[in-house]
Amino acid sequence: MREKQIFAVPTFTIFEYFADHAASPAQGARDRQLLDLHAQEFKKQLAAGVPFAMGSDVGPFPHGTQAREFVLMVKFGMSPLAALQAGTLNGAKLLGWQNQIGALKPGYDADIIAVPGDPLQDIAALQKVTFVMKDGVIYRK
Repeated sequence: MREKQIFAVPTFTIFEYFADHAASPAQGARDRQLLDLHAQEFKKQLAAGVPFAMGSDVGPFPHGTQAREFVLMVKFGMSPLAALQAGTLNGAKLLGWQNQIGALKPGYDADIIAVPGDPLQDIAALQKVTFVMKDGVIYRK
């Protein structure tokens, strides 16, 4: 994956959701084991230099909570900066849209958020969005 620049997209959030909302304690334990295995493989991929993009497989859990993926990526070994890059620059590159989105540059489509705090110091700040601008229109102050 490193040699061919094939992105890994861990989607930890969905594993965590199923483990936390299992139909039985036994199923929850199995789902938690899968999450732990997934985290171990993630660490191996990080060490090997595999490129990452962020995804959440949102569906059963509430929309608007996808920033949890950043928290889990950092929890399992990624630096906050690398997690931010996975969700912006690398996500754009994975989609083949690196000349349109993923960075704040003239001519790019950009959504801007503000959070209380520095996500490089505490990635969980991304879960507390206080400002949203999309295409120059402010949606939340």
